[in-house]
Amino acid sequence: MSQTLHSFSPLPRRLLNFALFALATFACVAGSAGAAAAQTQGSPDLVISQVYTRGGEAGATYRNDYVEIFNRGSFAVNLIDYTLQVLVVVPAQPGFPGGLTPLNLRFVSSRGNIPLDPGKYVLYQFGSSGNNGAPLPVTPDSDSSTPVNANLPSTAGRVALVKGFPAQAYVQYGCAPGIDPALADFVSYGSATCAEGGGVLPAPTVTTALVRFNEGCDDTDNNISDLGPLTPNPRNMSSPAHPCIRAVPPSFFSISGPGLSPSEGTAAEVTVTRSGDTSTPASVQYATSNDTATDSSDYTTALGTLNFAPGETTKTFRVLITDDVRPEGDERVTLSLNYPTGGAGLGLRHISTLVILDNDAGTQPNPIDQTDFFVQQHYADFLSRQPDTDGFNFWKNEIDQCGADAQCREVKRVNVSAAFFLSIEFRDSGFFAYRAYKASFPDSGSRLRGFPLYRELWHDQQRIGQGVVVGQGNWQAQLAANRQAYALEFVQRPEFFIRYPQFLRPDQFVDNLNANAGNPLSQAERDQQVANLTASNNAAGRAAVLTAVIEDADFTNAEFNRAFVLAEYFGYLRRNPFDTPDTNFTGFDFWLGKLNQFNGNYIQAEMVKAFISSDEYRKRFVQ
Repeated sequence: MSQTLHSFSPLPRRLLNFALFALATFACVAGSAGAAAAQTQGSPDLVISQVYTRGGEAGATYRNDYVEIFNRGSFAVNLIDYTLQVLVVVPAQPGFPGGLTPLNLRFVSSRGNIPLDPGKYVLYQFGSSGNNGAPLPVTPDSDSSTPVNANLPSTAGRVALVKGFPAQAYVQYGCAPGIDPALADFVSYGSATCAEGGGVLPAPTVTTALVRFNEGCDDTDNNISDLGPLTPNPRNMSSPAHPCIRAVPPSFFSISGPGLSPSEGTAAEVTVTRSGDTSTPASVQYATSNDTATDSSDYTTALGTLNFAPGETTKTFRVLITDDVRPEGDERVTLSLNYPTGGAGLGLRHISTLVILDNDAGTQPNPIDQTDFFVQQHYADFLSRQPDTDGFNFWKNEIDQCGADAQCREVKRVNVSAAFFLSIEFRDSGFFAYRAYKASFPDSGSRLRGFPLYRELWHDQQRIGQGVVVGQGNWQAQLAANRQAYALEFVQRPEFFIRYPQFLRPDQFVDNLNANAGNPLSQAERDQQVANLTASNNAAGRAAVLTAVIEDADFTNAEFNRAFVLAEYFGYLRRNPFDTPDTNFTGFDFWLGKLNQFNGNYIQAEMVKAFISSDEYRKRFVQ
């Protein structure tokens, strides 16, 4: 947190009453000589096909580490649509202590931006841990994939293939497989605490790489089923092609039409089509990720699931575009689909681009000082939706009733801002999801303090809040159904299975979960949950136990202040508390200490005011 958030003037000590807050069709490659059969699950095109991490060590086969990417699909892929994320070991240098650092690599080649054809490979070369072993037998394809003095972690690490260029380092913290649709493929090895499908691969040795089976064609979204330790065999774009024979799914999801071009201050309606046999239900997840536009200042992150009933062929999702006053030219957002269900597949057009048309010229006042923009942006930042008319007018009037009284307006802006975190809508979506993570996971090197990451929490908040506007329609029943479905899905995530294996007895599961949450359940409550799970020892039973723990008043009260501070970073700054310009939890701990000092009274702690008046927040909307 920047130093500007540590200095402020006092606010009047009072609280507001919040009671009124209410692609073209996908085709298979025909069989041919050398073609390999592949499963129908997993990525429709690019996968991580080899990871070698012991380059240069004593006894190593090769001198350099490398990552190989493979196109298991049926059409050429534009590599610029993807980013390779790796953790690299950077030696200490003057002013830098060294250690593990996430690295984002976009494809750059001295031969130009060459599409990757079906059955073809692309090779990224990294540094080495010594001078042992032979040089790689083929030339690396991507010049940008040769960072100086940076090699892959030898015995425990993660490699991710990402659609677009998101700011989040999937390879560093958290567990995104199956959660974030912008994640195309994910491989972890050694002592990593997260894996695609729940099983972590053994670390490579000096003479083995993690190699995807069937020449790279296999992908079941489960690391231990798809890859294994085999003899390293790096291949590049010039290597022989190995086209995959793939069964044709009965239906396909695609993003419809050409790239969208909305103007700032609007909402883009993105249409997703389902073609082929639509007689059964199916679903697909969608995501936005950064390209030249950023989700802090140009648009609001959109993450969610579209459920298609039998016979339905189109659905839409909405991307909110921020009307900043920064002259920056037209900018691009990557749209992507992933994780289809119901036997459906992804069409050729599962990645598309949204172009935001710039409408700014010259210096203008910061729009966050205008009441309309201020309120509307809070709906986008905390509830991920456009404002409903009644709610917008209520909060706008709360501020504008002050007229020209600057001190009154300042107080009202703080209270209106805090109302979004304290509202039923956020409390029962974002705060509910936060508690699911905090109750389930301990502090670890890959899950810092047990917290969700920015994109993780916003994905889950949008999942729980889908179709809910407090005070409209049957919102209570919709919210209850969303929360029940979310808890059921949460306890079946790979990271949860790793922490709470299925072989645990009901009493062991309840006790482990309760202990991680700080033992909020009384003995009687604990015994009741054990009895309930014994009667229904399945995913639904586990979800019911998780819900009971995170809804316990003791746990909710214990986590309220931590969640409040974390939501400040996520909502106002659109980042994790340890992301640039911070490097750790120093700023987070400062505000948590202030909030605890004043028993959760955000006005006396002057926390909300500091965030909305900070340079980092205000610069989101101006040059």
